[in-house]
Amino acid sequence: MKEEKMNRVKEWEEFSQMVKKHIENYANKQYGDSPNDRASAYTSKVCLDAIEKYAARYGRNARGDEEQERDFLKIAHYACIALFRFREGNK
Repeated sequence: MKEEKMNRVKEWEEFSQMVKKHIENYANKQYGDSPNDRASAYTSKVCLDAIEKYAARYGRNARGDEEQERDFLKIAHYACIALFRFREGNK
């Protein structure tokens, strides 16, 4: 008998698809792709600073819900880049 996925796993799978679409349809179109984009030179610290910037905008509502959602996706994307920079020793 197949076990049902946990709700958090389902949420993560949906979220990861949203982040993937964000990267394909927004980030890569606007900034390019690795290794020829600006983020390829970022350190983990630079990425964490960007995460703080986008998190600080939360709740200001001046830019609307669509842009707020995009900020969440940017935060996730920067967290991914930060992790890989950390693993490379580029802290």
